Amino acid sequence: MKYKDTSNSINGKYMGESVGSKLADSLSPADDGNETIRGIEHVGTILNDAIDENKPTPLLISIEITTLPTKLNYLVGEPLDLTGMVVTGSYSGGTSGTVDVTEDDVTGFDSSAPAASQTLTVTVDGCTDTFDIVIS
Repeated sequence: MKYKDTSNSINGKYMGESVGSKLADSLSPADDGNETIRGIEHVGTILNDAIDENKPTPLLISIEITTLPTKLNYLVGEPLDLTGMVVTGSYSGGTSGTVDVTEDDVTGFDSSAPAASQTLTVTVDGCTDTFDIVIS
């Protein structure tokens, strides 16, 4: 189940309200069927988990491709190769760190025909950055 609260957004990220399938609560017939993963409170630039206030949860606010993949030139029909790519995430609270990226996080790749320039988009938790490749 995914969670979304359109009334409580932080940097475009929605938190709190559940969306998707409702779950029946056999303990409380008055329950509306929505299960809450966690309550979120915005404190400065850190999100605190209302279930455990001692565990602040940083929010990813942006990503940047800090090192391009080694392979930027492809032959027609070759698969995507992200070897060497480093993506750095900036988090609420001013921290940053390396973000793991898989092929599923990259869109725009199509090596079925030559392309002088093809822009690929890396998306992680709604944050994006792009880089260009060549297909010959």
